[in-house]
Amino acid sequence: MSIKKKLILIGVCIVIVISIFAINVVRQIKSDKVDDDREEFVQENIISKGESYRLLSYLKYNKNSREALPFDIIYQDENMSGWYDSYVNAVWNMGLVDKNIRISPKEALSYGECKVIIDKLIIEEPWLQTVYDNLSYDFINASEIIKLSEFLELYEAILTKVPEEKQLVKEESLFVLGSDESDKDIKRMVTDQGRYYYNHTMTYEKPFEQLEMAVISNRDLVDLYMDKGIDAKVCGNEIVYITAISTDKIVLKNVWLVEGKGKTVNAFINGLDKEFEGQFPLSKEVNKVIADISIENQKIVQISVKPDIIHGKVLQSGDDFIEIDGYGKIPLEADYRIYKVYGKLSSETTNSILVGYETTDFVVSAGKISAALITESIKAANIRVLLKTTSFTSNYHEEIVLTSNEEFVISSQESQKAYPAGEKVTIPRGGELLKEGRIKVYTSSKEGRIQLLSIKRSEGNPLYRGTLEIVDNPDGLLIVNELPLEEYLYAVIPSEMPTYYGMESLKVQAVCARSYAYRHLMANSLNKYGAHVDDSVSYQVYNNISENEDSVLAVKDTYGQVIKYDGEVITAYYFSTSCGHTTTAEYVWANGEPIPYLKGRLMAVKDSDEVLSQGNASDYRDLSNEDTFRKFISEDTLTTYDSEFNWYRWTTKINMNTLNGTIDELLASRYRANSNLILTMVSSKEGASEAVFESIPVDSIGDIVDISVKKREAGGIITDLLITGSKKTILVKTEYNIRSILAPLSNTLIRKDLSEVNNLKLLPSAFFVIDKTVDNGKLKSITLTGGGYGHGVGMSQNGVKAMTDKGIKYKEILNYFYDGTDIGFIYE
Repeated sequence: MSIKKKLILIGVCIVIVISIFAINVVRQIKSDKVDDDREEFVQENIISKGESYRLLSYLKYNKNSREALPFDIIYQDENMSGWYDSYVNAVWNMGLVDKNIRISPKEALSYGECKVIIDKLIIEEPWLQTVYDNLSYDFINASEIIKLSEFLELYEAILTKVPEEKQLVKEESLFVLGSDESDKDIKRMVTDQGRYYYNHTMTYEKPFEQLEMAVISNRDLVDLYMDKGIDAKVCGNEIVYITAISTDKIVLKNVWLVEGKGKTVNAFINGLDKEFEGQFPLSKEVNKVIADISIENQKIVQISVKPDIIHGKVLQSGDDFIEIDGYGKIPLEADYRIYKVYGKLSSETTNSILVGYETTDFVVSAGKISAALITESIKAANIRVLLKTTSFTSNYHEEIVLTSNEEFVISSQESQKAYPAGEKVTIPRGGELLKEGRIKVYTSSKEGRIQLLSIKRSEGNPLYRGTLEIVDNPDGLLIVNELPLEEYLYAVIPSEMPTYYGMESLKVQAVCARSYAYRHLMANSLNKYGAHVDDSVSYQVYNNISENEDSVLAVKDTYGQVIKYDGEVITAYYFSTSCGHTTTAEYVWANGEPIPYLKGRLMAVKDSDEVLSQGNASDYRDLSNEDTFRKFISEDTLTTYDSEFNWYRWTTKINMNTLNGTIDELLASRYRANSNLILTMVSSKEGASEAVFESIPVDSIGDIVDISVKKREAGGIITDLLITGSKKTILVKTEYNIRSILAPLSNTLIRKDLSEVNNLKLLPSAFFVIDKTVDNGKLKSITLTGGGYGHGVGMSQNGVKAMTDKGIKYKEILNYFYDGTDIGFIYE
């Protein structure tokens, strides 16, 4: 080969190498700049694995349930992580992909990969067996990339096969009004049908053509579709993808017209102040009235005012009617709306108008109620909540640091001072602000929130409605939050029950929480602190997790409702999970007083003779018998409402070497808490038939020789535990003390699904059996096999979830758990 040819060949190679390097650099730059590359894929009419996972996840999970899943997937390379993580985790939970992700979800989806996923889906959901039948393509070329349009064709074919009772994804026509930016991190699209998350929403208006995505990529979807109608696939409160722009005339029903003059109309709809332009000037001014607005080409073409208003006492309200004194039952329009028109104008999402009061005007049209206008504040009683320190360790604070999202005022008996929003105020013990005594902190508008920067809860520094009162005490500073009882419940519900459990479950929790709070309010339990309750598990956990739309709606939809027995509001005890049987109140609390509506019951899924005969359910009616309870807890043959939850069954092994090192201090600690519940065996007194136990301070029991159940009561709960030591024998009374003494502090507890929990400071429940390991006559370890989480009295929260999943309504559920009760109202 000549030198010239060699040089040419070398030159060509260099060009190729440089080109490859340049391409890789460009790809890397694009990868670094764009994490969500789906728009580029849409231009190429292909779909990424991540996007396909996102779409498929909606077949089983909405936003709340998806985000509540434990994150278990493992990426082979941490750089694979991206916007799609929760969706990948969801499809793994659906059984569609492996737990270990070896190929990046950013990669394009092939025909073969798509077929494998859908085949797995068909195995999980047999009703999809014919989903391939009418597709316009096949999966023969397994290694080739599937087109976006083809995947959407398959996806929509899947949606048509989903049984009605399982349908999560639905088609909606929406009119885009604007954006809700109350949450700085996640925006929501405000439409005439509500507010929707759209963080990962794609627009697939023309799935069979290449889209000019450059137009879309640099614009927010709200900006793109502002004042336009769109057709979209939605799942709950999330838009899955947009399918088309609607060209039809849009009618916005029952809008609150703030003011209309000339061509300008200011309206309020779904919590959004909105200005519209009319195609023609208005014939006359309008203001503060309900109307239907017709829109074409982003302009108002017609306004139909609804001026007729009726007023009267509300006697009854339902999902589709309101009964008004003097008018009878009046049906509700399909787009019936509720507005609070006093104070700050707002939209109310609840369908439950306060019964027994005349605080609402009703706008009627064509024989139906179009809108309800709440004209007065609800007369709810206030509750005073003692706020504990971080981790709920003490009532007393060394220093308080606070701020607000609005201008706020700190006042005392003699003076007051306003502070701008965001300013931090530090109040130490003995500080200048406290010299005049008790001080109050509140926002100027009474609509804002006070944030305590010196307290941390699950979500960070909590924000509080109402007023904060601060008083200097010899032991430290006390903080009391005073606010309406109903608003207090907004932040109790999410702190006590996951809001993704669904609205019916939250209604159950709301009525229980209100009943519980009302009883303690009337009892004046913490009067020495100037409060009714505190914010810890000692009462109801409050504001550990902040209020949200679902918790607020559940409270409003059950406004004022409480559980009553013989005309009196009950103490509605509840707990997390049962072992399959609840217990009776007298066996849990030290006073031992029977409460007629708190009786133990077997929680078999159906209380019919046929069902109860299966699995010998009748044999489990009396679980106070040791052998019967052992069979019940070990064999687990009966289906109960709590059966599917992880805390339904658990086991843990405790070594005596470990327990011997802590038992003396544990017993001494519980003795200090209540000396009548930790008893020491003394010599038998004359004439006594068995050993006598007395309250004696505990120093040391020596090495543990034996641990046994002394007494088991209704539902299988252990009420008396006997601990025999080489020096002393101790009788531990009440379930809480037993759970404290045998807490697996340094041992692993294994739950029903084989998941492990470590470092528990309290045994999950006192519903357990004990198995002992003895070597050469010496106790080496005990294995506890039990069920449930909590004290076991009253209502099981997970049981409620299972019952609502079966379609049981909240009032029926409450009657199930609280025998002989009915629903009452506290604001009559």
